[in-house]
Amino acid sequence: MPITVSEKAMPLKQIATPFRRWLCLVLAAAIIFGLFYPGGQPFAAGLFPEPWDKPTHFAVYAMITYLLYVGSAGAWPLLLIVAVGAIGALDEWHQIFVPGRSASLMDLLTDVIASICVIMLYQCSATRLAETPGGHNC
Repeated sequence: MPITVSEKAMPLKQIATPFRRWLCLVLAAAIIFGLFYPGGQPFAAGLFPEPWDKPTHFAVYAMITYLLYVGSAGAWPLLLIVAVGAIGALDEWHQIFVPGRSASLMDLLTDVIASICVIMLYQCSATRLAETPGGHNC
């Protein structure tokens, strides 16, 4: 059965089943674990050299944000941005203690910008789906 416009415009908490929400939260936790455990090993130093470290940061933190956003059914988007920023800050602090790695405020800024972009894109696209044809809210 094809999806109608009204079904597309449904809020995230109605579309995301409990299983999908839990799956997203588990995947986000796995990515975060990957930042701190394998990312804390000496082989991780220089894995993504300049300038490729910034797009990598953006992609990883955008994915974490998206998974947490779906996992929380879109609740508290500003708190989510702060939480993802805190994860980024902890990651940068953690890197100080890893041989061959260093902390960077630009990496942290990239993490926060990725989080903001994901939230804004999702909310903007949800607004466009919910509006009448021909209107523009974004």
